[in-house]
Amino acid sequence: MSKFLISSIEQNLNEFYLKCSRHFNFESMYTDKLKWVRAKTADWPCCIFQANFNDSDIHLEIEQVKSLIQSGKAPDGWTVGPLTKPENLGKLLLKHNFSDVFHQAGMALNLSKLNNLTSNNTALVVKKVESEEELNKWSKIVSVVFHIKVDHELLEFLRVQGEVSFYVGIFNEKYVSALLLYLIPGIAGIHAVSTLPDYRNKSFALTMSNRALIDARDLGYKYGVLQASSMGQFVYKKLGFKKYCDIITYSLSGE
Repeated sequence: MSKFLISSIEQNLNEFYLKCSRHFNFESMYTDKLKWVRAKTADWPCCIFQANFNDSDIHLEIEQVKSLIQSGKAPDGWTVGPLTKPENLGKLLLKHNFSDVFHQAGMALNLSKLNNLTSNNTALVVKKVESEEELNKWSKIVSVVFHIKVDHELLEFLRVQGEVSFYVGIFNEKYVSALLLYLIPGIAGIHAVSTLPDYRNKSFALTMSNRALIDARDLGYKYGVLQASSMGQFVYKKLGFKKYCDIITYSLSGE
């Protein structure tokens, strides 16, 4: 089961990237060896992922990708996880002058064991995004929290996809939290969990995630997965999540 969960954590993320790449505002590349997605006019999502290299020519492959990044023909961020091949790709990237810039814990949970903590924060109203106005609110929260430009046309495209749901959290009539739920067979992935700075330390992320995962469980999804920061790990452990792997992003920036 652990092997299945480890794979599912990265698979959900990869499939979300692939879904985004189908929008006309994005550039993408798919081969058996590597995939990437890059926004034309925004900052997210933008990364290289799902590497599948042979050990024998790995150094040449890395240098070729590196040249593409340096010439602006490929995204700078390179995400490495448990499905990446070879398994030591991260260490090899460091030898080729990449830097470890973003480290996340891949976490998973059997949703039948989800700790229902909704009652801990009844002051936050959590709801699914149902209008363009609410989608704008979602976009503004994520942009502020992650310091990124979000492509609103992408969000509109995703909102009509059956496997995507956007959630917002409302506190004292102000939109303060956001979250995206992405579903693949049997697996519910939590992404872009964010709370405006002035409203943190109120367990809003916990309440948002709990609601989305309950919805997924009610639809018949068996497992929840996510990628958490070191601070986020503490939050998600309260829901019952356990760490199973690392998801690391490497960058050539500043070389």
